[in-house]
Amino acid sequence: MGSEVSDAALWLEALAGTESAFAGLFDRHRARIFRKAYSRVRNVHDAEDVVAMVFLEAWRSREKVRIVEGSLLPWLLSVTTYITLNSDRAARRYRRLLSKLPVAPPVDPVHDIDDRLDMRVRANQLTQALRRLSSVERTVVDLCLVEELSMAAVAGVLDVPTGTVKSRLNSARRKLRTYLGESDISVHTPEELSTEGISGWTPLSPR
Repeated sequence: MGSEVSDAALWLEALAGTESAFAGLFDRHRARIFRKAYSRVRNVHDAEDVVAMVFLEAWRSREKVRIVEGSLLPWLLSVTTYITLNSDRAARRYRRLLSKLPVAPPVDPVHDIDDRLDMRVRANQLTQALRRLSSVERTVVDLCLVEELSMAAVAGVLDVPTGTVKSRLNSARRKLRTYLGESDISVHTPEELSTEGISGWTPLSPR
């Protein structure tokens, strides 16, 4: 499926029953979802299962899917976050249905792993801190600070006002600063950096 075809057009074709359109969306976003899942579950097989669960949920919840800023990816990332935060419960729910999804070759995570090796200690500290946040705060942090989606895009995905996203993010920031103590891990969004001129920022977690 050509990259010139928009996600919105492919999704409409998929809803109309064109299997190749859904397969095109799967092929387009599978690798990004795999990387996201692998960064959380740290196991290739489990990450592949998460990818399958995410696209299965896209089809099962097709009436609720949101195209945000012309892309299906923000919605897929939000589902990935939910599934990996609730992996045990989600796995039980979806395991019996995974065979219905297209079969695709695994993505080799070696390059991503190499990039992350020197950040393992920091990542472990951050993971522990994130687990202390509420589920809604973790979702906003993950989408805004890790995936670098705009607050407007996250609001569109979650179907809440942008102000609600900002409020949840600010609450999470205060808690993370407390939990991480003197850590130099920044908690600014890319859009804030561009408007406030904050220097030295790096994402909370590598993708």
